[in-house]
Amino acid sequence: MRFLPPAISEMKNLESEERIMSEKHQNGSEGKDLGGQLQCILRSLVGAARKNRGMITRDQLEQALEELQLSGEQEKLVEEYLKQNNIGIDEPLDAEEKLSEEEADYLREYTEMVNAMEQPSDGEREAIEIQAMAGEKDAQRQLAEWMLPKVVDLARLYAGQGVFMEDLIGAGNEALVRGTKLLAPLEGPEEVEGALAERIMNAMEDLIAENLDEVSADQTAADTANKVLEKADELAKILGRKVSVEELAGEGEVTEEEILDAIRITGNRIESLEDSEAADAGKGN
Repeated sequence: MRFLPPAISEMKNLESEERIMSEKHQNGSEGKDLGGQLQCILRSLVGAARKNRGMITRDQLEQALEELQLSGEQEKLVEEYLKQNNIGIDEPLDAEEKLSEEEADYLREYTEMVNAMEQPSDGEREAIEIQAMAGEKDAQRQLAEWMLPKVVDLARLYAGQGVFMEDLIGAGNEALVRGTKLLAPLEGPEEVEGALAERIMNAMEDLIAENLDEVSADQTAADTANKVLEKADELAKILGRKVSVEELAGEGEVTEEEILDAIRITGNRIESLEDSEAADAGKGN
């Protein structure tokens, strides 16, 4: 028995970066400098796409990669990385392809609701933006309502990255409301939508990063549980009986704390350990 958390899609993004840079290194490139340059280029392309409905042009991609002289295989890996980040080339990707049926239904219903809201003329919007910059609360509220469809559009760019669409939209809406109260430093109304969109995207990216940290912690815990399980089985086989927490820790390969954590994670299902329930109870006291 092994205790592994479910795989998630955002891990693939990191793996793709590593694979591209590994390919570059194996092909005799300058190593870390080029790896760092490629990483910056990839993230710059993602950033540019976020501001353009989740896509870049083929010309943009080729121009960005021109100096690196990547092989055909490396270029395919770059395109794979972009696709995993919901970035289309010459046309946007269909975000709903990465959603569960439940998420897709939620997105369609919520989109219909916010799109049914009346939108202002350009003149009305500019007037409200100026008032919101001046700190008028009614204008700030009105501006936030008008930009709800924008939150949905931006959330689509982050679909399939380990966070539920409802949570992405919720984080974006919260950032939008906060952002409408922080417009005073802007030079003019033409900067308002861009500033708010940036805040919304930052909030969504922060949520995805927090989720990735949680998944990494879960993976570490699962790895520890697997290690304890393996070592307990090995020692039990040698001794011909179940082993105690103290005996296993005494071997020096896993600590008592790691063993007790593994007992908790597995729900006392490490068959090679004796008195695991008592040990787990002792951990809680």
